[in-house]
Amino acid sequence: MPLPCNEILGGAKFEDVAKRESADTVSGARGGDLGKGAKGRFVAPFEQAAYALKVGEVSQPVLTPFGYHLIRVDEKKGDTLALRHILLRIQPSDSNEARIDRQADELTKTAATSEQGSKLDTAAKKLGLKIFRVAATEDEPATFEGRPIPSVSAWAFGGAHPGETSELFDDETGYFLARLDSISEGGDPKFENVKPLVRQEVARARALDALTPKAQKLSDAAATSGLEAAAAAQSLQVQQSPMFTRGTFVPGIGQFNEAIGNAFGLPVQAVSAPVRTPDAIFVQRLDKRVQADSAAWEKQKAQQRQLRLQQLQQQRVQMYLQDVRQSAKVDDRRKQINAANRKGES
Repeated sequence: MPLPCNEILGGAKFEDVAKRESADTVSGARGGDLGKGAKGRFVAPFEQAAYALKVGEVSQPVLTPFGYHLIRVDEKKGDTLALRHILLRIQPSDSNEARIDRQADELTKTAATSEQGSKLDTAAKKLGLKIFRVAATEDEPATFEGRPIPSVSAWAFGGAHPGETSELFDDETGYFLARLDSISEGGDPKFENVKPLVRQEVARARALDALTPKAQKLSDAAATSGLEAAAAAQSLQVQQSPMFTRGTFVPGIGQFNEAIGNAFGLPVQAVSAPVRTPDAIFVQRLDKRVQADSAAWEKQKAQQRQLRLQQLQQQRVQMYLQDVRQSAKVDDRRKQINAANRKGES
């Protein structure tokens, strides 16, 4: 069977291929249609490729955290695009999984737990891997393109020093190796240093305040005439998201925010009141809900319980330490001890 990109280049209709091949089944059922909207709807690699296309042009395969996309722009007006895509999930074969595992082993041998930062560059070049730069804040997970990276933040703030490379971390999405390039003490920043950011936040908040009455009007009208008709009356277009879970990063919505939480509280076919997030205001309608597989959950319930107990234990320890700090003078040398322990293990 020819690849979707070869089919389209050979004259097949983009819409037909999308309906048959796209892993994004929601847009795929509409011929890959993602609707019309301005910037900020999609992850950075997708948007960069989309805005570089001419109307009617089909992109080369574009890699994002969701897989590979073929993108076609149907209409362009300023920052507003109407576009379609075909999503192909990355499903590693047994041979590819073996190759990835070998690369992970090579990374571990060459660069993991090293205090020579250049070893990571050498290993990445040898294995043909690209290094991405991310910023992390203490007590918060490091993220890349909206997706959390396991354990990196805890390692970086647990006594690592600039130039040091972590052990190899992994989760269901892949392997991760981190190098600490720099670290800065926290505290209240000077206003002069954050003034541009404050201005941006104030401007964004005012823009959302101005949109709230319009969103409320849309919600009220949608309750009687339907969401599509109410949106059309305000020259807006309804955007349909793919199916998602509570922890999914949803294009155009985000992850772990008020809009995601609100969606799981709506009855099917109900239209919500305006839901405000830090970046947008949403009026949502729940089209479909699929109940979780209880059998699958039962299989991992014991593991989930143990993880939650560990989280509660860590929380209790943190609460205890916080109380100790407030009532006594504490010389906290955990970072130095952790760093010394790692040196002793290497």
